[in-house]
Amino acid sequence: MTPTERFVPILVEPKYEGNIGAVARSSKNFGVGKLVIVNGPSLGEEALKYSMHGYDLIENAIFVKSFEEALEEVDHCVGTSGVSDSAEKAYLRNPMGPESMVRWSRTVKGKIGLAMGREDFGLSREEMELCDVMVTIPANPEYPVLNLSHAAAVLLYEIWKGSSSLPNRNARLASREERDLLMDHYERLMVVSDVPEHKRIISSVHFKRMMARAAPNVREFYSLMGTFSRAMDYKRDRSPYQFVETSQE
Repeated sequence: MTPTERFVPILVEPKYEGNIGAVARSSKNFGVGKLVIVNGPSLGEEALKYSMHGYDLIENAIFVKSFEEALEEVDHCVGTSGVSDSAEKAYLRNPMGPESMVRWSRTVKGKIGLAMGREDFGLSREEMELCDVMVTIPANPEYPVLNLSHAAAVLLYEIWKGSSSLPNRNARLASREERDLLMDHYERLMVVSDVPEHKRIISSVHFKRMMARAAPNVREFYSLMGTFSRAMDYKRDRSPYQFVETSQE
């Protein structure tokens, strides 16, 4: 299974045949092999016309009656949202950007659903709750919501690009032990830098979330560990924290 074949677009109650066909075309462009449609319209000539060489995805699309049934086709699910930063508190979790989503995908195994909501109001809150992570495409805040097929094309391109050309894509990801050690270094750095305790708590939460989204590889781990260690060593009135070596294999 290729990296892009792991992704399965899940179209939730799409209204227009043309959008479904266009998503099939983009899926074919970027090597996706399956399309799942939840409560979609009957597909005919219009869907086939817009799908171009992706017509086989239309002909072999999997039709299901509920979002829960669609999730049975995948092992993980990424929900899509047009939410802006100003409204993020109204959502269950902060959505990540496309590149962060691609990095996250490398940390999990199996098929990944890419849930695309309705053209008029997207995914429901209940459907978002069933997703493992959320992704949003940065756009003009005056009109941040993309057309269904356009959003699918952007995300599938990022997946294709990330699977084929991003640097260090074969580097081993930092282990849980290494991530915990990096987190410990960060917290110690805040202590020796006299960051107030109430600010350390929220900063630790933010740093942990950032690491989860970024899925740092072992090279990035060692780079950050070295920087944090040097910063602590510059505090002459405190004992430098010993850097603990771990295997890079």
